[in-house]
Amino acid sequence: MSFLGIDLGTGGIRCLLINDNGKILADLSRPLGGINLSDVPGHSEQNPAEWVILLEDVLSELFSQPSYRSVRAIAVDSTSGTILPVNREGIPLGNALMHNDIRAGEQALQCKEVFGGSCSPTFSLPKALWMQSNLRLDQETLFLHATDFLNCWLVGHTDLPTDSTNAMKSGLDLDTGEWSTHLPDVRFPSVVPPGQIIGELGKSHRNRWGLVHSVKIVSGATDSNAGFYASGAGLPGEWSTTIGTTLAIKGISQTKIHDPDGRIYCHRHPDGHWLPGGASNGGGEILREHVDSIRTLASMKDCQTVPKSLVYPSIRKGERLPFLSSQFEPFFSGDKKDRKDYLLGCLEGIAFLELLSFELLEELGASVGNKIFATGGAASSDLGLQIRANILQKNLLVPEHPHSAMGAAILAVAGFYDRKVGDVCKDIVSIKESIDPSSGLDACRLDKLNQFRELCSI
Repeated sequence: MSFLGIDLGTGGIRCLLINDNGKILADLSRPLGGINLSDVPGHSEQNPAEWVILLEDVLSELFSQPSYRSVRAIAVDSTSGTILPVNREGIPLGNALMHNDIRAGEQALQCKEVFGGSCSPTFSLPKALWMQSNLRLDQETLFLHATDFLNCWLVGHTDLPTDSTNAMKSGLDLDTGEWSTHLPDVRFPSVVPPGQIIGELGKSHRNRWGLVHSVKIVSGATDSNAGFYASGAGLPGEWSTTIGTTLAIKGISQTKIHDPDGRIYCHRHPDGHWLPGGASNGGGEILREHVDSIRTLASMKDCQTVPKSLVYPSIRKGERLPFLSSQFEPFFSGDKKDRKDYLLGCLEGIAFLELLSFELLEELGASVGNKIFATGGAASSDLGLQIRANILQKNLLVPEHPHSAMGAAILAVAGFYDRKVGDVCKDIVSIKESIDPSSGLDACRLDKLNQFRELCSI
């Protein structure tokens, strides 16, 4: 049997077909032609009809192989905060407002009470209110997240629930699992956790592609949550750090983590636990302009060398994690002409940033175990991984396929077999590399860490 995960990202669609053991059977993708159809600053739109065209194309190619037609369940993930209006037949009544659209600033102010005092214009609820005010919509208009829209197309109707991870930015009360009592007059679907069977693939689709069995449609998740499921972290106390353009941390907690400063926020894990996390402005982006030097670094093995440079690994003003400051200026001391030293300082700075983030989580009451699941582009650097393991004094585990589409496929498996998502993660996710600390924090590195703290005003 096989299971399909569909990832709808900002730039395209990816479909990952796996078997019960997590082996990848097929991996197909298509790029979007129109990533942003608006030329207005702060506006970001896509045509949902193109999502369907691309998905049809990918699935037609996938199921042209008879051996792939035994698929039993499908789950979809998509970008968080992306939303669109549809009529009762599921036909879009306008473009989708994407996760990074910020036009709904006025509506965000109106929604503060729904979210306990803070609401971003990137959230889906204020975007829905903006569309109600600016588009010709009637009272029967239903607002769907991108994940919901593809699910409705797969099933053939709109009578489907959304998942709790997408619903969070639409006004879901995470404590009750119900829509907030302060929710304005706007229609959203009902809500279920990720990994629940919500329908079946429409007969017309099944017949067109010659599928062998009825195919269950399973509730999906936002792309970041799907990526977390694919990291291998599945039990309370397990955490994943994704270092791409920026650094993002998520973990599983048996208790809700409350941060009055908003550095840490919580999703609900499908198994009933809490899923706290946060994202920094710092991360791997600082390394991109130094590709040639990085290639040189790749051949270096001496992770014990403490660089002279002290680098805050960000190229932009302001910070969100491990502290909150709109005025913070990233710092640097050293000689940028010494490329190796500077880049080692960048890798060290990323590890310091990660360490301070975990310290904050523990201060807020989170339990952090002795292993961290490492994903993102930075996980491809052996030197960077070893530096992080040494500074964190934790074991780093690198999964084989840490993709959002894999996370969606995990949800499909969990839904079909009615299993806990965390248990499926443990069974399916393969760890390709494990990095243990090779040394502790010596006096020199500890001194630099303390300097880093001071300059961050922590």
